[in-house]
Amino acid sequence: MPLIIVTVFFILLFTGEGFWHLAGIAEEERKLDRYQSVEHPDHHTTDHYLDILC
Repeated sequence: MPLIIVTVFFILLFTGEGFWHLAGIAEEERKLDRYQSVEHPDHHTTDHYLDILC
């Protein structure tokens, strides 16, 4: 019986760790998307000439 309890505990523990890891990856992808779309856009805006001057 203790083996079953320990097995269930570790299954729950590693499942939680897996979700935590996937959430971290999703957060990093969200930050990268925000950086590429807002802070460093690839498209040319009306103030593109200022980017050329800098």
